[in-house]
Amino acid sequence: MKNKLFPIVIMLMVLIAWSCGSPKTTEPAKSANIETMSETATDFAALVGQWCDAHNTKDVGALSNAYNQSVMFYGSPMDKNECIENKLAFFKKKPDFKQEVTGEVIVENISDTEVKCSFVKRVTVGGQTTDYPSYLHFRKVGDFWKISVESDLVTDENLAKRAETKNLTQEMGERYDVSGTYDFNGDGKKESCYLLEPKKYNDEDHFMECEGECNCLIMFSDSNIPPIEVETCIGGKPKIYGDLDGNGTIEIGIWPWWWTSCWHTFYIYTLVNGEWEYFVDPFSVHCNLMEALEESGEPIITPVKGQKDMFQINYSYFDDEEGIMEGIKTVKKL
Repeated sequence: MKNKLFPIVIMLMVLIAWSCGSPKTTEPAKSANIETMSETATDFAALVGQWCDAHNTKDVGALSNAYNQSVMFYGSPMDKNECIENKLAFFKKKPDFKQEVTGEVIVENISDTEVKCSFVKRVTVGGQTTDYPSYLHFRKVGDFWKISVESDLVTDENLAKRAETKNLTQEMGERYDVSGTYDFNGDGKKESCYLLEPKKYNDEDHFMECEGECNCLIMFSDSNIPPIEVETCIGGKPKIYGDLDGNGTIEIGIWPWWWTSCWHTFYIYTLVNGEWEYFVDPFSVHCNLMEALEESGEPIITPVKGQKDMFQINYSYFDDEEGIMEGIKTVKKL
């Protein structure tokens, strides 16, 4: 849970760096066919070109096909839908940008299921042209290769510097108290909890930035219970679900707030041997669904009757034709 979120200014810089075009070493297929590349004839230079074309044409369907469900996006873990929505917001803000890949796409086999492609992106925005040494990781999902990592060496260097200078005693901001008391650790005693927001700058020069990491902390009245650090979070309301699996401890969830995007990842935590772990795999939830659940009072997760460690969750997904959709699926406790 200790991935470090870089400031939003780096994110904006990275978004401006979304530059890619068809690599000179190969002629990419049309972006609409990005999912047709199977392991029997994988041309990774062409996949990079298709990814680039999808940005130039703002093809949401092609972008959706290109990415894995979870993406390490310039050092920050994101759900695919959140990643794409951020890209679309950037396209709207910078309608004049264009992109190309210059030189060769260098392909490195990391494992049988992961490949790294390195290349130079040439970005032109507002009359300014900049080259960025960039890379994508493709992960094999079934018969297809999906983007699991997107970044560049400039961002990596900035993240490394930030990690070296991180203020471990950063001041936290506003506090949100959760009503009620609960036996979170199963010791027979009830505890309260509250959320601490990161302290945010309040001036135009540091718009959408935090004084330190933009992470929230869920704290507990019992100091023996470790805090939960929620990454990419500037606020939220922790949800208490009780003892979902009957093991004597209380599960807690949160939908992190952020400055932009209505797509966020929902997290549900459980205490195991004194450490907080995911109760089920994190899943994507749009603000439309959150508002509907708040209005109806329906929980986002419920046990499946008669099936041990199986749960139904409400989640959001994006359909190329229908747009933002809501669904229910059964998942297994981790």
